[in-house]
Formats: sequence, structure tokens, C-alpha cells
Amino acid sequence: MEDVNIPAPNPFITEWLVSAQCRSVMFEAAELFEALYREVVVKRTGRLAASTHVSTAVERGRWTGYMTVAAPYAASHEYGTDDGDEGIVAGAHDLNLILDLMASL
Repeated sequence: MEDVNIPAPNPFITEWLVSAQCRSVMFEAAELFEALYREVVVKRTGRLAASTHVSTAVERGRWTGYMTVAAPYAASHEYGTDDGDEGIVAGAHDLNLILDLMASL
């Protein structure tokens, strides 16, 4: 058997990570994350689920997918609140739930 010499960094992987095909894959993954989030998040008014959007950006030499929740109360919904007295409200932690779901796919 012949030895295989794969250079490091691998030029194919380096080029693919910033390619249009990789961007498409990352955008689709972000859209799946968004769809799962919209199904899981509590929908009293629907504003939280409707405030999401997905995007991609190149970071550290590769395409990355993002989902942003833009409702003004998104952080307090996700992480909870504490008024400094007895008014502690636990966060929903929906984003971690969706990350776990995505990891299991």
C-alpha cells in the first residue's frame, strides 16, 4: 500500500469552506434551525417566532450560518429575568433545545 500525502492545510478543504456550495449548506442549516425554533417557541402572540431571520457570513475562513431573534423581549424569554427581589422568572432555553435537536440529526 502506498503512503498518501495530504498537505496541511488541505487546499481543497480551505477553498470549499469559502465556496458558494458551503454557503448554501450553512444557509439551509440555519433555515432548519429557524423552522425548529418557530415550532418549539411558545406562541402567545407569535411575535417572537415571527421576529427570526437567518443569514450567513464568513468567519475564521469559513461560512457560518446564523439565526437571529429580534423581538425586544427575546433575551428575557431565553435567559429569564430577576427583578432583584422575589420576581425570578426562569428562561425557556429554547435555543439550547434546538441545538440539541440539530446535533441529533
